[in-house]
Formats: sequence, structure tokens, C-alpha cells
Amino acid sequence: MFSKPSIKNLLSQYTLVQLYTDAVPPKYQPTTSADENRALLNERFGTAQLPTYVILKPLGGGRYQEVSRYEEGKINNVEAFAQFLKTPLESARGATVAQAASR
Repeated sequence: MFSKPSIKNLLSQYTLVQLYTDAVPPKYQPTTSADENRALLNERFGTAQLPTYVILKPLGGGRYQEVSRYEEGKINNVEAFAQFLKTPLESARGATVAQAASR
């Protein structure tokens, strides 16, 4: 599904981040442990669902705003997932145009 051109194009417009909750690959160690990452997933996002798809907007200082969340762990509807990716991009473009127009 992620190799479909439409999804691949949408994903390319984001910075992708993976949170390892089973085992942290050796090339990323020493960082956090899988246990710490599972706790982070529960604390910050209120879920243990794997996978969890969330779009975040960085605010600086380690803070972020959750922009959108895809509620299914397993993607059964490719069009719904595509829309999950498109909507924040369209909103961001609209805000940029509105901001430029108000100057």
C-alpha cells in the first residue's frame, strides 16, 4: 500500500518518524528502550494500538500539536488513508495562501 504512487507521493511531503515498540534496532542504540517507547505511545497518544498513524506539527521546545490521527491500525481503506494524508496538506496550503494574502 505504501508503494502505491498516490500514497508514496503524499508520504514524501511529510517527515516520517518511527517509534520502535518491540525492539530498538542496534543502529539506533543507545537511545530509548522499546519499553520506554511503548510507555510514550500510551502516555502521549493514549493508545497501545500498533501501528498508530498520527500527523504532528512541531511547535518547538520538544512540543507538538496533533493535527490528525488515522484510527485504524490496519489500513483497510486506501482512499480513507490517502484523505488522512491529504487533508492536513490542503489545510496548510490554504493557511499559507491566506497568510500571504493578508500581508
